[in-house]
Amino acid sequence: MLFAWITDPNAWLALGTLTLLEIVLGIDNIIFPLSGRG
Repeated sequence: MLFAWITDPNAWLALGTLTLLEIVLGIDNIIFPLSGRG
């Protein structure tokens, strides 16, 4: 089935982990702008 992953807890865990990483890295880019790195 195409949407069988909806009932899979591992899929939700992976999606949540990736979402959390995107949020953390996005905030990191706001706090430390490109000019301040390096």
